[in-house]
Amino acid sequence: MSQATAQKVPAGAPASAPRKRSGATGGALSQVAGALVSVTSRIFGEVATRGETALADFRARPEHSRWRAYTLGGYGAIAIATLAGQLYTSNALGAYVRVQRVELPAMTQIFVRNDSRKPWRDVTLTLNGIYDFHAEQVPAGGHVMLPVTRFAVRDHAGKPTWAPRNIAPRALTIATESGRYEAELAE
Repeated sequence: MSQATAQKVPAGAPASAPRKRSGATGGALSQVAGALVSVTSRIFGEVATRGETALADFRARPEHSRWRAYTLGGYGAIAIATLAGQLYTSNALGAYVRVQRVELPAMTQIFVRNDSRKPWRDVTLTLNGIYDFHAEQVPAGGHVMLPVTRFAVRDHAGKPTWAPRNIAPRALTIATESGRYEAELAE
């Protein structure tokens, strides 16, 4: 060794003294970390034990079962009400109704389409609650387009009185053997 790089070691001291000091520091830090882990695990271990005990006591109570049943019943009622609201329709026939005004010649037509998957049989269309039109069948996806003058009121002998050309359609009722639908017609 050169004298510039050589360290002076006191007489009687072993050559590994600096390493022992760092080992003592590491050992002290290790003991402090171990003590910290021990203390925190005791604290959190007690918390976990108390939590588990409290949960077990809560579950053992009869009120717990009752509240759980109330909660699940409430969620079930909300789900059923939501589903019923989404599936409910006042248009059970699947009918689409539109009023079509034509300028030349001046007249009004009523367009009715069967948007359901089943045909309508024995169909009666009633305009404004007075005038009727009867069709034997409207197939699924089929439609009927009628001028208002095709709707009629029949007397006891069956003689028709046709609706006037200038009638203002306000309501249309569709009655079939499988159901009924009433549509409000906007001007």
